[in-house]
Amino acid sequence: MLKQTLKITAVLSLAFAFYSCKKKDPANDPTSGFDKLIIGTNITTANPVTGYVGTLKDLSVGNFTNSKSRQTTEYPYITVYKNDVFVLPQRYGDVVKKYTRQEDGTLSEAGSLTAPAASWPIGAVIENDSKGYISLSKAGKILIFNPTTMAITGTIDVTSYALGGDGSPDPNIMALKNGKLYVACSQTSNYFTSSYPVQVLIIDVANGNTITSATDNRSFWAGSINEQHSIFFDESGDMYVYCVASYGFGGSDQKSGFLRIKNGQTTFDPSYFFNTADYTIAGIPGGKLDYLQKMRYISGGIVYSTGNVYALASNPPNYVSDRTYGSFKVDLINKTITKLNIPYSNGYAASVGLFENKILFGIAGTSGVGIYTFDPATNTISTNPVITTQGDPNVIETF
Repeated sequence: MLKQTLKITAVLSLAFAFYSCKKKDPANDPTSGFDKLIIGTNITTANPVTGYVGTLKDLSVGNFTNSKSRQTTEYPYITVYKNDVFVLPQRYGDVVKKYTRQEDGTLSEAGSLTAPAASWPIGAVIENDSKGYISLSKAGKILIFNPTTMAITGTIDVTSYALGGDGSPDPNIMALKNGKLYVACSQTSNYFTSSYPVQVLIIDVANGNTITSATDNRSFWAGSINEQHSIFFDESGDMYVYCVASYGFGGSDQKSGFLRIKNGQTTFDPSYFFNTADYTIAGIPGGKLDYLQKMRYISGGIVYSTGNVYALASNPPNYVSDRTYGSFKVDLINKTITKLNIPYSNGYAASVGLFENKILFGIAGTSGVGIYTFDPATNTISTNPVITTQGDPNVIETF
């Protein structure tokens, strides 16, 4: 257990990080009256499952409906840049939509681009007003586009970095830092399992798009395609990527967990692997997780995440009615995972967000569907959803 002084320091660091990132002066903020949250929901009673993306003023609203939301594909992936929301259809379409938040709580369509057919737009990163990147998982390419005009301006072909299978390394989620684009790769030929080492491609987008491949055989399938935030940087500039190990379909020999590339390096740190598959967690059936799902890095090595407790699944699994996803605090430094007292969710929700110094968990539970809050400063959890949602909340983002 950490010493009390370290606990206090961590809490103060967390509070400062939230305050620095989120505090705005309303008098100088022209969007102070606009909605501050983005909520994505899945209507699992529809056939097929239907997704919606909308905005929410703040946590005082109490109830979120899709009356002002934009209908999209099942389980939409979201990237936010300034006042714009980029919605990716992932495996269910080729058209990437751009919406801009309005003062009346609506999202106004502001453009779109059409990726190559069946290319699977999975992840998006915006560098600036004129340059962004979209990973085309099945095509094995990175699309370069102008996020203002939505014009496609180029591509980066990464097919030569496939380790086997279908000729694509399956680029998925990405992160950008210091002119380098870090691309996590799935390396699967059937989109369910990978038998190849973890791979992250480091593309020097500031200097001619030269590519360096970093691989590591301690885990499989870099990045979670369900979570844009599963590749991230800490305060030291070290890159962490969560590896899902084929989401449990690869067998017991595949270990999910966090790997690290230290700041300034282009290879994985041989001294660091947080094997989350073998870690025993108190308070959950069976004590083990298949994998972590949605997540947010906060500061001080702390990640808040949901994760799949496979002992709770029915046989065969029912992804709508099974409640297998718990909520957890993950300490990357001390390599510990702590269960939070929040109801279990199905996988169509189980989302995580940050807002006003609180951690938000989107839960589709048996006793309520909506957003729960956890306050890390006081270690308190809402006993019920602070906001009920129409549909299972799979996205929580902030402007």
